[in-house]
Amino acid sequence: MNNLNETASQHCRFLDNHFFTTLYHVFVEAFSDYVFRFALTEDQFRNHIIVNAVDLDRSVGAFDDERLVGFSLNGFGEWEGKPTVYDAGTGVVPDRRREGISDRMFDMMLPVFRESGIEQFLLEVVTTNTGAIKLYEKIGFEIGREVALLQCDGRAAPSNYAARNVIVKLLDEPNWDRLTSFWDGKPTWQNSVAAVERSRKAKRILGAFIDEICCGYIVFSGKFGRVAQLAVEKAHRRQGIGTTLVNSMHAEMAEGYSMQVINLDKSLKSATDFFCNRGFYERVSQHEMIKSIT
Repeated sequence: MNNLNETASQHCRFLDNHFFTTLYHVFVEAFSDYVFRFALTEDQFRNHIIVNAVDLDRSVGAFDDERLVGFSLNGFGEWEGKPTVYDAGTGVVPDRRREGISDRMFDMMLPVFRESGIEQFLLEVVTTNTGAIKLYEKIGFEIGREVALLQCDGRAAPSNYAARNVIVKLLDEPNWDRLTSFWDGKPTWQNSVAAVERSRKAKRILGAFIDEICCGYIVFSGKFGRVAQLAVEKAHRRQGIGTTLVNSMHAEMAEGYSMQVINLDKSLKSATDFFCNRGFYERVSQHEMIKSIT
């Protein structure tokens, strides 16, 4: 156990899989007053851990006696070619905020990750969460791109372009070399190809085909209609293919859910214009932030 700046009753330590259920309930409590609704079921929380490559053995809990009052969920992998830890959620229960708990968790884990060869720390933070942004900047995080969560309540608005001779098929074995060649930019951590592959059981991948050639695709979370990736080959854009894929997703959604696009890079103008023209609106915006820990 690594304890820094702690009293006898307050301490930080790494967790393990035995804490899953407790961690889930504390996660729900910590995000109960978040800037937008973030109430996950236990199964959704488990998928959140899988998608983000979270290692509970290297995730941190802050305790007051035996009560878990704060946590930092940490995922591990590569980002831009460097060994990276990704913050998949740092939270403190409402009655224990403004006590320096987040600082203590970072003070504990950063030296451990540095010694183990991790080179950088990646996270996203809501742009209006000035308190968290100041904390992260204080410990050396720098603001990168801005990403948005978009939402559409109801069906997508029709396109001015009519898709012709397009057949939508389920992609059981996606050819990622071809699909990623459609990209204009890079997805965020939780929407990366690695994240999609980790969570294939909870994902649907549909391809749009013309003459048996895939010219567009969409990745989304089953009945919830949450888009992780959507791309169309440049030569086939403005032909209604993207709208066809969004409509195909909508047809598979359960009632009571709104379509969402999770963390779209706001600098990708063609993508943001497409979704806005289909009736999506920005629900929340986040900064991607990164810190070198070498």
